[in-house]
Amino acid sequence: MAPRRRRGAASDTPPEDNASETEALKNRPPNTAFRQQRMRAWQCVLTPKLIVTIFSILAAIYLGFGAYLTYLAHTVRDLRIDYTDCVAKAPKDKAAPIPEDMITAHFSTSENTTLNPFQAEWQQVEREFPIHNYTANRTVCQIQFNIPEDLKPTVNFYYYLENFYQNHRRYVGSFNAKQLLGDAVDGSTINGSTCDPVAHDPLGSGKIVYPCGIVANSMFNDTFSNPVLLNPAGTNEDSRVYAMTNSTGITWPGLRDLYGPTKYNLSQIVPPPNWYEQYKFGYTDNWMMLAASPNFYKLYQRNDKDPMVAGRYSVEIVSNFDTIAYNGRKSFLITTVSTMGSRNIWPGIIFLIVGGICLFLDIYFILSFFLWKPRKLGDPSYLSWNQPGTAAAPGTHAASA
Repeated sequence: MAPRRRRGAASDTPPEDNASETEALKNRPPNTAFRQQRMRAWQCVLTPKLIVTIFSILAAIYLGFGAYLTYLAHTVRDLRIDYTDCVAKAPKDKAAPIPEDMITAHFSTSENTTLNPFQAEWQQVEREFPIHNYTANRTVCQIQFNIPEDLKPTVNFYYYLENFYQNHRRYVGSFNAKQLLGDAVDGSTINGSTCDPVAHDPLGSGKIVYPCGIVANSMFNDTFSNPVLLNPAGTNEDSRVYAMTNSTGITWPGLRDLYGPTKYNLSQIVPPPNWYEQYKFGYTDNWMMLAASPNFYKLYQRNDKDPMVAGRYSVEIVSNFDTIAYNGRKSFLITTVSTMGSRNIWPGIIFLIVGGICLFLDIYFILSFFLWKPRKLGDPSYLSWNQPGTAAAPGTHAASA
């Protein structure tokens, strides 16, 4: 068998015609630096000056941004009151102080010191209270608290839940998306969905639960009134309502596309068991959103125009949501916002920590490279084969002096 000719080697037999030579010239790549891989390549040589410069820039960026975020967090004013035990511990005959460990506040100490934000009172009051589309006699938790300085708009009113886990796989999937969009989903479809065990009327009427599923049945349903300023300073008024809205600006724009008015006839549906007291005379709308962590804030109402002046305020709460059953807690929070949102010191702290590490390394390299007798840059005597007592590798020669 004849030996195989190496690719590109000259042929012993002349070509029959010029076709092969023409084809070779045609397919030959152009003689450019890019196509022939002769382009200049840049390699970062980490010299001492470059390393010090890089860490100096990183330290300045992280420390500056961290200081700015920390400043923004400390400009936020907020007050959070835990009212979990109001129904069990608040008296009915007169107001009693709320324990200070259930109050968290951040205000300027240079402002009005007569209005101590850590001095709040609660009391249970029996009265008629508006509940969705009807009014009923309810036991209301009335909380009086102090705002020691004027709060500039926007002023947000949140509710805060602790130890409420919503990220379980079966819990997250327990709803029907078409039903939430407004479609009148029939009973057979609900039976085959993930809504079980909250799919049909537990009293046995056969009606469909709307909205079905565990998610809707465990939705937070406490009711809060607008804050009321008691005895406003410089006026003859007994009280003044600080009006807040919960109909606009409390949800992300895209979330509204997931929900719509239902096409069910009200005679076909019943509310989830935990909604019965609030919606027992019918309803047509709903809204809910899950949280990833067990402790979370949700915006309930807000005021974007009017300042909340310093003074003593009162809020009335109808406590419907049971947190004691799962060893949880619930609070309400009144807060201002900054460019970065509500109060959160951790982003600033993280940036300051990273910036501090960069600054420490920067100082260490400055001392190591320039003050602590640094070695000559690119000194070949530090190569391993130039070290005393190091044998030369086979096939190599030791460097001569």
